Amino acid sequence: MKEVVFYIDDMTCQACSSGIERSLKRKSFIQEIEVFLLSKKARVVYDEKHGSLNEIFALITKLGYKPYTQDSMPTAPLQAITQAPTPHIQKKKNICMRSLGALNHLIESFDSAFLTPRLKLAIALCSSLIVLLLSWGKMLFSLSLPHTMQASLLLLLTLVVMHMGRHLYFHGLKALIAKNPNMDSLIAIGSLCAFAYSLQSLFDPQIHGYFDSVCVIITLVLVGTSIQERSKTEALNSASLLLSLNQKIIQKVSEYSGLESCADSPMADSNAPALSHAKTQPIPLQELQKGDIVKVVSGEMIMVDGVVVEGSAHIDTSAITGESLPCPVMPGDAVRSGSINLDGMLYIRAEKNAQQSTLAHILLLIQKAQESKAPIASLADRISGIFVPLVIALALCAGVFWWVLRDFECALGVFVATLVIFCPCALGLATPMALLHAQAISNTMGVFFKDSKSFQALGEITHIVFDKTGTLTSGLAITHIEPYDTLKPQEVFDLAYTLESASIHLISHAFHSHPLSQHATLLPMSEVIIDRGVKGTIQGQHYMIGNASMLPTHLQESLHSKHDTASKLTLYLATHEKILARFSLQDQPKVDAKQTLELFREEGIDSSLISGDTAQATQALASWLHIQESYAHALPQDKMHLLQEKSKHHKVLMVGDGMNDAPALAASYASMAFASNYDIATRSADIINYNHHTISIYNAYALSKATISNIKGNLMFAFCYNIALIPLAMGALGGFDIFLHPMFCAMAMSASSLSVIANAARLKKFKCVESKEKQ
Repeated sequence: MKEVVFYIDDMTCQACSSGIERSLKRKSFIQEIEVFLLSKKARVVYDEKHGSLNEIFALITKLGYKPYTQDSMPTAPLQAITQAPTPHIQKKKNICMRSLGALNHLIESFDSAFLTPRLKLAIALCSSLIVLLLSWGKMLFSLSLPHTMQASLLLLLTLVVMHMGRHLYFHGLKALIAKNPNMDSLIAIGSLCAFAYSLQSLFDPQIHGYFDSVCVIITLVLVGTSIQERSKTEALNSASLLLSLNQKIIQKVSEYSGLESCADSPMADSNAPALSHAKTQPIPLQELQKGDIVKVVSGEMIMVDGVVVEGSAHIDTSAITGESLPCPVMPGDAVRSGSINLDGMLYIRAEKNAQQSTLAHILLLIQKAQESKAPIASLADRISGIFVPLVIALALCAGVFWWVLRDFECALGVFVATLVIFCPCALGLATPMALLHAQAISNTMGVFFKDSKSFQALGEITHIVFDKTGTLTSGLAITHIEPYDTLKPQEVFDLAYTLESASIHLISHAFHSHPLSQHATLLPMSEVIIDRGVKGTIQGQHYMIGNASMLPTHLQESLHSKHDTASKLTLYLATHEKILARFSLQDQPKVDAKQTLELFREEGIDSSLISGDTAQATQALASWLHIQESYAHALPQDKMHLLQEKSKHHKVLMVGDGMNDAPALAASYASMAFASNYDIATRSADIINYNHHTISIYNAYALSKATISNIKGNLMFAFCYNIALIPLAMGALGGFDIFLHPMFCAMAMSASSLSVIANAARLKKFKCVESKEKQ
């Protein structure tokens, strides 16, 4: 099986995308097919032994659309297929469709250089206004022209308007001939019938023509389409903001005598020349390799995941984490791709290549989310596929009924009104527009969804299972420093800070986040050994830091407190001769954890806590957070079994961050992983949270819930609109001599789509709950 993603032009409504899906699903060699109206993308999984991409493109072209790959011009695939189609497809090509395609191509090639979409719309508007003035001038303003002159002007201007909207006829009629009618088909049939009938008025002044209706219908469709496209583009751009930040060229340090020293450790040889004197060369981002050193000047985006080896600056991580406050970085600090260097010059050693970077991962998440459909969208797909042919049948029946009961002119008005008033666009825009706005908001929060299904699932959860460490706790923090002898706290901290800088353990982060680290001095160190703690030689003296078990026996015996020897959260800084200081550490709850759980309880959602930590530590955190259920000493399989039990009665959200959370993340109804170095955890989760504040979990849930409510409101409006107005257009009030004019129906059709767009845009006003600690 082969999976391919490509683009399809000329889709105008949900009936278009769902019609393409239905047509391709009939082919035995196609296993999966998804078509996305807003992004104009299609994903197809097919058996390449029995079919080809060219054959798929030929089938789509036959339906009246233009397929093309990302690396080709939109017309290239279409031309290649029409010139050299497969014999099987060639035999079945309909001569009408070929003629329509050739005529459309001829006209487009003629005026594409002269008529922009905006100019077409302006010409259509001006022509329609003149037609309305000629048609209604005598009645409203007592203005009249000789019949021949007026009829000729009406015909000429109507043809101009129809030419401005000619794509509606080409696409609509091709789709109708291919037995896959869409909104364009309804507009084309209705306006052509009205135009054909109006031709009689050229010869008989007593016959009322519909030239004004034809012009207004086409113009209103063009206006609505223009606004829709602008709104869709705006929503796509907002949801894909990071895509525009993906710079392609970086400055790599190419010649530097101290390069090897920098590549080995952030604590480079102090005698090595500064990197500011090194030569750099521009290279494509894709050529970046692990170990390369990159220069990032002020104002540039950091395109690598790495460690600062020289320079200091403040960086803006809001594009990744949603955190608005700048973060200071200096040599030895890790940085993520996607951050912005606000000031200063940085030299960064890459820890990953471009394809493995944080930015690359996030961009992939954004693209996948846009290329997926929420389950709720399938309802609109099914209805659109049924409604279009049904509306054509209803229009014919209503037209015949009123022709028999009254006259042909009345029947034609009802027929056109019924076709024009139906709007599958409102159904098709209901879900994707809301999701795009929601994704744009979640991205600014630092929360990224893998697909639209997970967006819907998060809003439906009824229970949450939290991992403890790193999820509800911020990690180890130094709560007390006790220097021995006459040493000062800063002196012992500098020694401990230097030793721990050689490690990436959680304890190392505790030293880097302590207030004394702002004034710490990173001392030259050699002979580093990392075992149960860290050992190293600083200024000729051997030092060690770790718990009591790593101390020499004679130093362990000198410890008088039983608490000291038993505690896993007490570290000792020592030489072989004596203990220099004691550091007490504690796993700190996140400042917004209690607020987050209170908000979820207000929503009726309870929580459970599960951890591999001790029962004492787990229960203490559960009590502080008012969590009723807590489980300690949990292995990965224990977490998974708990999820399976909870899932029998609840839709469970699992929130974790480590490798041991991966089985539980995969087994839950919805899952969220805090971004970490454990790639397996982020791969198993549906939602990746780069913002490590727990309040962002609630904000993501609230956003998901608001989005689903918005989608349901859009769908309800679209359904009610069609159910209420189609009978009226068919003449349900004809007994009272009340009929809907086709021009009014065109306005109502455009207004329904714009109403759905406006309602989806209300999500922009969504307000995230701020942590009380920040207020």
